Amino acid sequence: MPIFNNGKYKSILAAASGELAEIAQTVQKDKDFRPHFHIAPPTGLMNDPNGLIFDGEKYHLFYQWFPFDALHGMKHWKHLITKDFQHYQSADDLIPCELFESHGCYSGGALKVGDKLAMFYTGNTRRPSDNQRVPYQNLAIFDLNGKLLSKRPLIENAPEGYTEHVRDPKPYFAENGKIRFICGAQRENLTGTAIIFEMDNLEDTPRLLGELSLTAFDNNKVFMWECPDLLKLGDKDVFIWSPQGKSREPHQFQNNYHAVYAVGKLDGLTFHAEHIAELDQGFDFYAPQTFAGLSKTENAILFGWIGLPDLTYPTDKFKWHSALTLPRELRLEGNKIHQRPITKTYKNLTALSTFHLDGKAEIVDLDRAYVKFEANNQAFDLTFFQNEQGQSLRLSYENGLVCLERSQSEQTALMEKFGSKRFCEIEKLQTVEIFFDRSIVEIFLNHGEKAMTSRFFIQARKNVVESNQKLTLQIGYPKAIQYR
Repeated sequence: MPIFNNGKYKSILAAASGELAEIAQTVQKDKDFRPHFHIAPPTGLMNDPNGLIFDGEKYHLFYQWFPFDALHGMKHWKHLITKDFQHYQSADDLIPCELFESHGCYSGGALKVGDKLAMFYTGNTRRPSDNQRVPYQNLAIFDLNGKLLSKRPLIENAPEGYTEHVRDPKPYFAENGKIRFICGAQRENLTGTAIIFEMDNLEDTPRLLGELSLTAFDNNKVFMWECPDLLKLGDKDVFIWSPQGKSREPHQFQNNYHAVYAVGKLDGLTFHAEHIAELDQGFDFYAPQTFAGLSKTENAILFGWIGLPDLTYPTDKFKWHSALTLPRELRLEGNKIHQRPITKTYKNLTALSTFHLDGKAEIVDLDRAYVKFEANNQAFDLTFFQNEQGQSLRLSYENGLVCLERSQSEQTALMEKFGSKRFCEIEKLQTVEIFFDRSIVEIFLNHGEKAMTSRFFIQARKNVVESNQKLTLQIGYPKAIQYR
């Protein structure tokens, strides 16, 4: 078994004695920004949620992880198991240790097949002669207790007609009972798409069926589709993916990259879309994935990455980067997705109280609180937090437009590059829900009609809020995550 150790392409198996413990000490120096009730990496960088699967009893959650620093190095799959999304235990990680994953285990999804969990993922490799990327689509088998049993390559190289950018396989059972998986891809003409493979069983060799046709989506300037996910919600088919290159717009698609969904009907390889929209309109949301294995299709459970490719954050100096969203329940209202944290998140709120805000006030532990109020479609202007540098976070609403502004908070140059305001159009704003978690804010409007997820960085902050309107706030405190 090779142990990879080449610059940033360094496996955790190559860690020196005490190396990770020393990095963890640096992480612990961050006294302002580490979250309480969001999943964050113990050290290093995390990005996409991977391999989300319910095995009939437990939820298995993986995420992309480079343990050594806050940068995109050799990707591992960090593995957690939970029954309640509050208590997590570690299980076998997916660690790059074979030639078909020599430069990292890239993203993918999971499927329960019999009494085994099948993890489909992309093996990132580089050809030694010219350093050209060679993608593999691989299969790892775990038992239900989270023990890694085996792994093997399924496909070497990209199919003819596509560049080396073919990745992120997400498997599902087709109506004929066969196993299919969908990959994000880039055509040789440098446009983004998704391609679908089929295999009779886990021992079979996958066959390329073709591209997913989604003509209703404006693919202009899009050079890559990442993290595709096909699922059922009620009697509708849903496609979730992360297109790269789409033109930014004033009030939607405002980030460098986006997460998008389509609702409609999948007929063979053709997706007939009734509605297409962005999943989240905050500063930091990408690469979402839903859990496979859930018996009911009325709703789905999703995690997203609170981050974006090619961004840096102020926490990078503490050698940790990014977090995952709260687990979200997706449901359909007509042909539109609504999303809120799962019911258990609300049931676990503690110290529930009502707070009458008139002007400026301090709220104990506001930076790890749940805040809800009725806007009643009236304009408001709220400023959260304050420190000696005059930093704060602002949320406002007027004439059908919500604005989240972080210009008066700490930002890296790459954060500033894409602007300091995010907008969300919503015709009649009634209910606002906010989850603050140190340097994370998740906002849900009208019980999940729209969502805005963001990072913000205000050091040594006071837990104050100021409003230009009298508001009645419902306050609660989500329980901290516990790891075993």
